[in-house]
Amino acid sequence: MRRCAMVRAKVFGVGLAVLLLTATALAQKPGWPKELVIAEVPVESAADYASRYAPFLDYLKGRLGIPVRLFLGTDYTAVMLAQAQGQVHVAFYGPASYVDAIEKAKAPIEAFVKEDSIRSGLFYYSLMISKKGSGIRTLQDARGKDFAFVDPESTSGYKVPMAYFCLEAKIRPREYFSRVFFAGTHENVILGVARGTIPVGVTWDTGISIAQAKGQIRGLEEFEVLWKSDPIPSSPWAYRKDLPQDLKDALRKAFLEFKDTPQGAEWLKARGLKGFAPASDRDYDPFRKINDALKRPECQL
Repeated sequence: MRRCAMVRAKVFGVGLAVLLLTATALAQKPGWPKELVIAEVPVESAADYASRYAPFLDYLKGRLGIPVRLFLGTDYTAVMLAQAQGQVHVAFYGPASYVDAIEKAKAPIEAFVKEDSIRSGLFYYSLMISKKGSGIRTLQDARGKDFAFVDPESTSGYKVPMAYFCLEAKIRPREYFSRVFFAGTHENVILGVARGTIPVGVTWDTGISIAQAKGQIRGLEEFEVLWKSDPIPSSPWAYRKDLPQDLKDALRKAFLEFKDTPQGAEWLKARGLKGFAPASDRDYDPFRKINDALKRPECQL
C-alpha cells in the first residue's frame, strides 16, 4: 500500500509538472521574447545600475509576465549598437543619441515615452558648471582651464553645448580651454567639479537632482552655473519597431502607469522624475538639425 501511494504521488507530481509547463507555454504570447532586455546610456557609474534598476525590472516582469534583464553598455555607442543588432529591445537615450541610434547605428527604433521631470517637466537643461568658490564664475573666467564634456553622443553633455560654442559663442573648445576631454558619464562630471578635480564641465540639470538624491552632493548650490541652455525636450525610451504590437502597447501602458505604484513613485523621485509621458519620433526632429550643424568644419572640437 505504501509503495502504491508513493507511485501515485510520483505520477501526480509528473502530471502537475506537465500541466505547469503546458500552462507556461500557452502563456507565452506569439512573437514575444522569452526575456526582455532593456538598457540605458551611461549616466551614472555602472556599479549603481544593477541595484537601482531592480525595482523597475521587477515591476516590468510582473506587468509583462516575462523575465526582464538590464544590459550595461560601456558607453553611448555600445547601447546604440546593441539595440541596432537586436541584443536590446528597449533603451533609454538622450534626445540626440536617440537620433544618432537611428541615423548612425541604423537602429529600427521609435520613441514611445519620455521623462517628466520634477524640476522642469517635459524639458531639461544643459548646464556648464564650476565649483562655487573656485573663482570661475563666467565663461571668460574658464578660458585656459581644463574642460569636461560627457560623451560625444550625449545631448546635454556634448551636442547642445557644442552647438552653443560654435553657433553663438564662436569658440573652438580646444583653442579656448587648456585641455578638453570626455569624462564618460554625467556623474563623473558632476562629482569631478564638486571635488575640484574638474575645473569646468557640462552636464544635465536632472543629473544634479540624481546626485543630490544619492547623497553625493548637497545640490545645485555647490556650483556656479556659467551657462544654461534653452529647454531641451526630455529624454525618450525607445523600443524596436519589430516588437509585436501587443508587447509595445503593454510596454507603453506599464511605463505610463509606473508612477501610480508605491515602488514606482519612490523609484521615480530618486531619479528626479514625476513619471513618464507619451512620446513620438517627431518630438526629436530639432536634434536632426543640431546633428547637421555639428557636421560643419567650424563646429568641430
